[in-house]
Amino acid sequence: MQRAKRLLEGLRIHHLGFGFFWTVTFIVLAGFQGAGAIADYWQIYILTEQTLMPLAVGALGTLCAFRRCELPHWTASAASFMLSGAALLYFLAFHFGQGDGAITTVAGVLMGGSCALFFLLWEMFYVTEGQQRALICIPLSAAMSVALYLLIRLLPPVAVALAAVCVLPFLALLCLQKSLAEIEADATAPLTRPALRRAVGDLWRPALCVSILGFSWKLIAGIEPAQSSGGAAVLVGFATAALLVVALELFLSKGFDILHICQVLFPALTVVFLLPSLFGQQYTTLLVAFLMFGFEVVNLLLIITCAVYTIRNGLPSSPLYALCIGPVLLSMAVGSGLAELLGPALSDDLAHWTNVILLCVVLLSVALILVTRGKGQALASMTDAELLNRGTTLRRGRRDSRRDGRQGAKPANGSARQRGDALHSPDATAADATRVPSDGPSEQQRRIRSYLEEHGLSPREIEVAELLMKGHTVSAIAGKLFISENTTRGHAKSIYKKLAIHSRQELVDLDDQLTRA
Repeated sequence: MQRAKRLLEGLRIHHLGFGFFWTVTFIVLAGFQGAGAIADYWQIYILTEQTLMPLAVGALGTLCAFRRCELPHWTASAASFMLSGAALLYFLAFHFGQGDGAITTVAGVLMGGSCALFFLLWEMFYVTEGQQRALICIPLSAAMSVALYLLIRLLPPVAVALAAVCVLPFLALLCLQKSLAEIEADATAPLTRPALRRAVGDLWRPALCVSILGFSWKLIAGIEPAQSSGGAAVLVGFATAALLVVALELFLSKGFDILHICQVLFPALTVVFLLPSLFGQQYTTLLVAFLMFGFEVVNLLLIITCAVYTIRNGLPSSPLYALCIGPVLLSMAVGSGLAELLGPALSDDLAHWTNVILLCVVLLSVALILVTRGKGQALASMTDAELLNRGTTLRRGRRDSRRDGRQGAKPANGSARQRGDALHSPDATAADATRVPSDGPSEQQRRIRSYLEEHGLSPREIEVAELLMKGHTVSAIAGKLFISENTTRGHAKSIYKKLAIHSRQELVDLDDQLTRA
């Protein structure tokens, strides 16, 4: 409970702004009831949106890999305007009767492009900001989007359209810009061919599991006859999955493996697949809900796994996200296309319906065999030890080398610097994280704390200053105090200003002077 409390204390509401974007997609993609030409336009819209989204994610990820840079922050505005435009054309076409093939195609293109940009930009924020943002904010944003969607659906149709076209895209942009303004992107290693091969070897199994679940869900939901109940089932499954992942992240002190969850989830899904065939198609809605639940659990864990893997290995976020999520989006598009090809009338033929279910069961079985035979693991969570020691050796080396380059020669008071370098090592940081405190602060510690209080430092700034004096990195301090790295940097800047110093080394020198006084 204490760990959960400290993780939640570091959150800010704008860090959950991904939920505003998700809410618009719920409103626009909730389904359309209609017949005739307008139903054909709906199929054009869905096909365009679901085809363009994986292509855009893959293209943007590849572009970032070749250019060795992340997406510029101004693309957040482009994503927001595209989302607003897609929602406007959606309502014009399907609620106000002004649609045609061109309008629906443009709406699908805008929605697919905005989704790709929002996905990559938020992933960049979560990766740069730190593990706890990826661990907590992603599932919390998903849960918030369901609650917000249900509230907005209570409004009159005109108010729903206004919210989807104007209010929610603006809030999504505002939160994203505010979040991106907080981050200071660290230099990342280029995605070389050896790093790419290693990433594929580490991540293909969980990506395969999520892709098969996404394909099965879209296929079954596309030919499920009870569309109204199916939409409610999707929402229930989505919200339940998000809350479950939040609970796992908050209350498990040890990291958990997405592959182990798949090994439990897939056999349970196989049993649920048998319900419509054995007991009637009234259980199809339950199957859709459980498929959505299972897919969203592993999908959220895959997104978190991608972020955690990127952080651990110091790799660029956009190419890794495209590598993990691109196949999932493509498999969902294939499932939807196949369902449309087979047609809703397939559900009336029990033999064909059973064949579809059998296909999904076979795919799940194949994936389960590949997962159980695989030796690799893809952890979707961070252990408490990793949260406390988040700065990897690679990032320490880069930051220390940049600091040494700015400072030049080694200072005369080598003892303080040597002590700081020793505490920068992973072993020293881990030992300090588990060190049992003494009965009380020493006289020297009290003198330092009194000095800091006299200069107006807040209790949190004193905590940060004491850790900086000991040589801890920003990432290590953020992990120990369960705050973000950029919050830690903000405290450090405030500390330097109040103490009239300009660098961490001057703070270490000050500690040495106060200790010898």
